[in-house]
Amino acid sequence: MPPLTTSKATYHHGDLRTALVHSALALLEQEGAAALSMRAVARHAGVTAAAPYRHYQDRDALMSAVAAGGYRELAQDPGS
Repeated sequence: MPPLTTSKATYHHGDLRTALVHSALALLEQEGAAALSMRAVARHAGVTAAAPYRHYQDRDALMSAVAAGGYRELAQDPGS
């Protein structure tokens, strides 16, 4: 069996859901909430503009995932 390729023609990003959250966080830090869009997050993550919609219905759903991740971090390290 031939090895899997990682070309742009195939859909295999790994953990795209997590990559999108990380991209959203990076964009929030760099440019602020007003500049955050699904298209910008996709561009930052290196995927097509439609790819984020496979995991998040819209910008609000992605922002909820970002917020949930922040709350999880706070719960794990209450001393910070």
